[in-house]
Amino acid sequence: MDEFSQFYAAYPRKTAKGAARKAWERMARIEPDLLTKCLTALAWQTTSAQWTKDGGEFVPYPATYLNQERYDDERPMTADERAARANYEAWLAQNAHDPAARTISFEAFQHYQRERRRA
Repeated sequence: MDEFSQFYAAYPRKTAKGAARKAWERMARIEPDLLTKCLTALAWQTTSAQWTKDGGEFVPYPATYLNQERYDDERPMTADERAARANYEAWLAQNAHDPAARTISFEAFQHYQRERRRA
């Protein structure tokens, strides 16, 4: 199975296959790892509220998806991720007087919190 066929099989809206193939061929020339990018993005996009509500009415045509480079869209944060970010922001506010606190990244803060829970 070629890469376009793998993409099309994974894509939830089976519309305008010829246009999708043309868009794929054009994008595959300029986008390294197009199939991997698409499949990775589709893993979260196909479960998003925007794509699942109203019977998938708002799922773009596959050619539109490719032409608009929707595989590069950012995944929205989950409720747990939003809570973790709020926790980090609150910690930063509590420690605003400490210049060293501003040097601690969100990722480092999360790592510290996980290690603290394990202890």
